[in-house]
Amino acid sequence: MTSILMIKACGIGNFEWLPPGASTPVVGDGEHLGQALAGGQRSMLVVPGDRISFRQLDFDLAERKILAQTLPYALEEELIDDVETLHFAMAPAVENTVPVAIVAREQVDSWLSSMAAEPVEVQQLVPELYVVPRRADCWSLLLEGDRWTVRTGPQQGLTVAADTAPLALQLLLDESEQLPQAIDIYGAGDDQLGVSIKLPELLRGISQFCQQDYWQMAALAAAGNSSTEQGPVDVFTPINLLQGVYAPSLPWKKWWSNWRITVCLLLAAIVVALGSSYSRVALLQQRNIELRQQIEAVYRSAVPRGAVLNAEKQLQRKVAALQGNTGSGFIVLLDQIGAVLAANKGLSLQSLNYSGGQSEVRITLLADDFVTVEKARAELEARGLSAELSGSSAQGNKTRARLKVRG
Repeated sequence: MTSILMIKACGIGNFEWLPPGASTPVVGDGEHLGQALAGGQRSMLVVPGDRISFRQLDFDLAERKILAQTLPYALEEELIDDVETLHFAMAPAVENTVPVAIVAREQVDSWLSSMAAEPVEVQQLVPELYVVPRRADCWSLLLEGDRWTVRTGPQQGLTVAADTAPLALQLLLDESEQLPQAIDIYGAGDDQLGVSIKLPELLRGISQFCQQDYWQMAALAAAGNSSTEQGPVDVFTPINLLQGVYAPSLPWKKWWSNWRITVCLLLAAIVVALGSSYSRVALLQQRNIELRQQIEAVYRSAVPRGAVLNAEKQLQRKVAALQGNTGSGFIVLLDQIGAVLAANKGLSLQSLNYSGGQSEVRITLLADDFVTVEKARAELEARGLSAELSGSSAQGNKTRARLKVRG
């Protein structure tokens, strides 16, 4: 809690606050308080306890998840005011018991509006009861002006006017199941005798007057100190009244003020990046259209008729249809056969058939004699082709022969 600035109102528009690590308060108006909070400290507004009542509520473990909704109506019979006009704040539950602080919504609104007018943002709203240290099995009493604050347990106590405090202490004694071992009195000053006379008789003999004043106690509480000059004291988290509808919202305005330049630069960078990406995509799309047009033009030069759906695939299919399975295509075979026929003037080509499945060309030749046919077949073999004579016959003074040529 060392980074928390404890604040207390002391008149209209004026405040006392305890800087972290200090033992004496600083007094000033809202402007000076705002400057003190400019360092990033969290603020805790300590409010008078005379408008706040404390209760302990026992609940079933099955109710834990909906406790915030059911708690007001569980305490309704103990309260004078309508629960709709009250604000209920809880401390962390211990087993099946939860401490509760109850205050009028109108009062909470008043405290917060007084800070908002400065303006000062408050992260915690804590009852004054928690400023008073308490030893185990003991009571504590804070005297401040015309108010007495009595703390009887870690989360129990009350604040009453000084003239009715003795009666309130007697009632607490009557209702207590166990008497305190001592009552530590803070803020009595030189009027210790006058205070002792006002105490109920059972408390006079166990009263101890302590030297710490209000802000010295507040410094101990802020530092989480676990001991005083009288001995070890309880250390625990106080009830923060800013719960439920009063829970602080995220400081969007402050974040925007601190980060707006960075956010604007980031958004500008994103816009530029998106614009650049869009320009590149548009350019690539235009280039793609041009390439498609060129591909279609090439396809049309080879296949002038027919529909064009996908020129690349269609052209690949037509080329594949002209190629054999062995890799020597029809064009290659035709080129080699044509070269052999051209070199032998005694030959003429009568017919030619191509079988793509067998990668085979079947030709019918008309030669002057059989020797010329055999010579042509030998030349095809010399070119690495398979040339098989499948039949021959005489046609007048010519020889008709059929060859099977494979790549």
